[in-house]
Amino acid sequence: MTEVEGVEVAELICADPFAACDPFATGCFLREGLRMGDGAAGNTLLDDDRPNAEQNISTAASWYTVIVLCLALLISFTDRLVINLVVDPIRADLVLTDFQVSLLQGAGFAVIFALAGLPCGRLADWANRRNVIMIGIALWSVATIACGVAGDFWSFLAARVAVGLGEAALIPAASALIFDSFSSRRRGIALGIFSLGATFGTGVAMLVGGVVLAFASLEPMALIGPLAPWRQMFMLVGMPGLLLLPLLLLIREPQRRHNSGLLPLAGVLRRLGADNGAVLRLCLSKGALGIGNYAFLSWLPTLLQRAHGMTPLEAGGLIALSITTSGVLASLAGGALSDWMVQRWGVATRIVPLLGCCLLSMSGASTTFFAATGQQMTLSFAIWAFGSISGYVIGHVVMQENVPNEMRATTIALSLTITALLGIGLGPTLVPLVAEHVFGGEANMQPAMATVSLGAALLSFVVIWPSARKGLRAIGR
Repeated sequence: MTEVEGVEVAELICADPFAACDPFATGCFLREGLRMGDGAAGNTLLDDDRPNAEQNISTAASWYTVIVLCLALLISFTDRLVINLVVDPIRADLVLTDFQVSLLQGAGFAVIFALAGLPCGRLADWANRRNVIMIGIALWSVATIACGVAGDFWSFLAARVAVGLGEAALIPAASALIFDSFSSRRRGIALGIFSLGATFGTGVAMLVGGVVLAFASLEPMALIGPLAPWRQMFMLVGMPGLLLLPLLLLIREPQRRHNSGLLPLAGVLRRLGADNGAVLRLCLSKGALGIGNYAFLSWLPTLLQRAHGMTPLEAGGLIALSITTSGVLASLAGGALSDWMVQRWGVATRIVPLLGCCLLSMSGASTTFFAATGQQMTLSFAIWAFGSISGYVIGHVVMQENVPNEMRATTIALSLTITALLGIGLGPTLVPLVAEHVFGGEANMQPAMATVSLGAALLSFVVIWPSARKGLRAIGR
């Protein structure tokens, strides 16, 4: 072992001196035996674990990067989800059905988000990641403002497609950039803090959206004229992203670890299929949780207004409180717990808490069946969210530790693509379909939402079990 500023560093040793240029070489191993699995090819931890001080980037600069990117993620989720608070006003003004609105919430965003995800990830593995992020933020912010002036279903759909295209660039580039800024002992908490942006963004979408709707009026706006409150809301929430752009100019690109250039797509696929498809299982597990996430987020605000007589401000405030509280605790707890597992039993055990996260989400979905008040509904959602968000944080770190730098952003993009197709694409649409065809009508949103989310958590558990079982064996040794 070598030591840099008191931190032990595992050195990558290759039995074959020419294998160093091949991240899939079977001769490579970590001298201290830090492995993701049981020693199969491709299971070696491929990061050299040098602390960020060795990369000429200060700790302060690293944390500045996390904070600014957390703000970007917050704005991203706000612009993505604020539509869920104004389903009925949009439906009335544009004369839409619940199914058409679900397409604006879900598939209209998700399809392009999924299709653009992998190209954006490949671009981030090759180009300057900060610049990729800045272009994405500019695009989705302008598109969110455009939602506020949409005159019919198709123009609204086009704006939502543009939002999805811009947001597809953020998480792959940001996650890989943060990963290269920290040693393995701090990555869990760093990515956990970054993920707080999603939590706060969801809360902001509900709370600020409700406030804007409560105080907006039909008074003419400068250069535009009179606009409905929901249109004013879209225009206002689209502006912060543009104001954030100057702060990103201060972010420095950290040195990429073990970077030998962009990997061929065949090499990427070979790595993803290694170890019984462990990385693909993580992607699918997170995607399954995404189905439940978007089933709740898309229809809980509407359910609270329709079934429990709440105003948009009341519904948004209650959801914001539940998601923010559970999300903050889950993001920090998930990252810290996974870091502790690594320090106590080794890297292979970081994935184990993901099983408990799935079980916790199942319990939240189950209690949704029996919730009798709006407060009980949001409490069930908070339980679901704690399990789901902590599972996302843990899965995010495990994925990046199990692939080489040259395909890290691509892997994250693949995960986001699967989450978009399963979560955003299916979650909002499955709820009204299940309500209509299983429970007898659109009035039965509550049992439909519970059914969809429970099935999603169960699927996530089943998919991740083979990989997590290896971590359980490592604890027992």
